[in-house]
Amino acid sequence: MTGSDLPQRVDAGKRRKRPSRPSPAGTAISSPEVGISSATKDSDLQDMQRGLALLAAIVESSDDAIISCDLSGAITSWNKGAENIFGYKSAEILGHPTEQLASPNSQDDPALVLQKIRLGQVIDHYETLRRHKDGTDIIVSMSVSPIRDTEGNIVGASKVSRDITATRRAEETLRNADKLALAGRMAASIAHEINNPLEAITNLLYLVENEVISEEARSYLTLAQHELARVSQIASQTLGFFRSQRGSVSTPLAEIADSAIALHLGRLSTCNVVIRKEYVPTAPMFVHQGELRQVLVNLVGNALDAMPSGGRLRVRVQPAIHAATGNHGVRIVIADTGTGMSKATLRQIFEPFYTTKGSAGTGLGLWVSSQIVARHKGRISVRSSQKADRSGTVFSIFLPRINESPASELDENQPRTQQISLAVEKEPTSPGDESRHRPSEPGRRSAAYNAA
Repeated sequence: MTGSDLPQRVDAGKRRKRPSRPSPAGTAISSPEVGISSATKDSDLQDMQRGLALLAAIVESSDDAIISCDLSGAITSWNKGAENIFGYKSAEILGHPTEQLASPNSQDDPALVLQKIRLGQVIDHYETLRRHKDGTDIIVSMSVSPIRDTEGNIVGASKVSRDITATRRAEETLRNADKLALAGRMAASIAHEINNPLEAITNLLYLVENEVISEEARSYLTLAQHELARVSQIASQTLGFFRSQRGSVSTPLAEIADSAIALHLGRLSTCNVVIRKEYVPTAPMFVHQGELRQVLVNLVGNALDAMPSGGRLRVRVQPAIHAATGNHGVRIVIADTGTGMSKATLRQIFEPFYTTKGSAGTGLGLWVSSQIVARHKGRISVRSSQKADRSGTVFSIFLPRINESPASELDENQPRTQQISLAVEKEPTSPGDESRHRPSEPGRRSAAYNAA
C-alpha cells in the first residue's frame, strides 16, 4: 500500500460510517414507517367517515329491503325499506333468524342459501315468497351476496329484496282478462248450442204438467220448470259476461231466499245440516229475480260444501242501513258453521278463476255473484274463522233501495262487454272473526256464524 492510497481509503471509510443528518424541525421524516403526517391521517379518516355516512344514507333511504345477517342467519342490520316491506321495526327483528321472514309456501331453502354464501357464491335476482308481519305472503325479487371483512374472510350475507307483489298481481289480472274474454266467447257458443235441448225439455215438462200426478210431484215439477227457465236465462247471459235482458220486478227478497234454499233441500237432509231462517218483514225490492237467486244458490251451495259432516246454516233477511253510506236497504246474510276459510283464500275469494275445489270448481261462482251484486249497486262482504271448534263463514249482502233498474238493464246502447268493478264492503268486525279485510281470531264456538 502506498502513502498516496491511504487518505483515499480513510476517506472512503469515513463516508461509509457517516451518520445521517438530523432532519430540520417541522420536516417529514423520510422513513416509510413514519412517512405519513398526522394531518394526512386525519384527512383520510374524515374521508372514510364521510364515505361510510353516505353509504349508510343510501342504504337507509332505499325503497328496497337491505338486510345483513351473520353466517348463522341472525339479522344484524335492517333498513327503512325492510320496515316498509316486511312490517317489522328494527328493534323487533334484529338478532332474530332470517327464517322468520320465510313463507311456508316458498320453494327456496334459507339454509341452502347460507351454505352457498359460505362458499363465496353470489345469488343473483330470483323470485320467492316472504312472510309479512301480519301473516300475508309477499312476492319479492331477491339477491344475496357474501360480506367480507378487511382480511377477505366471509363473515355474513347481504340480502336485497324488492317487493314485486303489485307487479305480479297486475300481470295476473291481465292474464285473467284474457281468460274471461275467451270464456265469454265460449259461453256464447254454448248458449247457442243448448237452446234446442232446453226447448225440448221445456215442452216435455209442459206435457207432464197435464198428466195426473200427486201434489208433491206437481210441486217438484213446478220447481223444475222454474229452474229450467233460470238455466235458459243464465245461458243467454253467457255466465254474466254480457248484460242481461230486461226482467227486474219488485219482489220480496224472502221469497227469493226461500226458492234458493228449496233447491238444496235434498242436500240439507243428506248432509245433516239444520237450517234456520230469520226473515224480518221488508218491503219488496226492485231486483232481477233470476240473478239474485243465482247468487243465493251459489252461497248456500258453498256453505253446504263447507259442512260435509253436518252443521247449522242461518239465512237472514232484514232491513238495514249501510254504515258507510247511510243508504236504506235490505241485508241478506248466509252464515254456516263449516270449516271456514284461510286468510289467503279470503284475499282471493272474489277473483275470477280462483277456486279451492280443484278440478270440481270453475272459480267463477263468487266472481259472478260479486258482479251481480255490484250491478244492483250493492255490496258484498265475507268474514271467516278456521279455529278448531270455533269455525264458520258469514257472507253479507247489502242491497240499497233504488227506484231504477239495476245496471244490467240500463242503457241498451252501452257496450255489452262493459265490466262492473267489484265493490267489497268494509264493515267493522268483532274480535271473534277473520275478515276479508282484517284478519283476527274467533272468541267462541262458531264465531263467524254467531256473529251473523
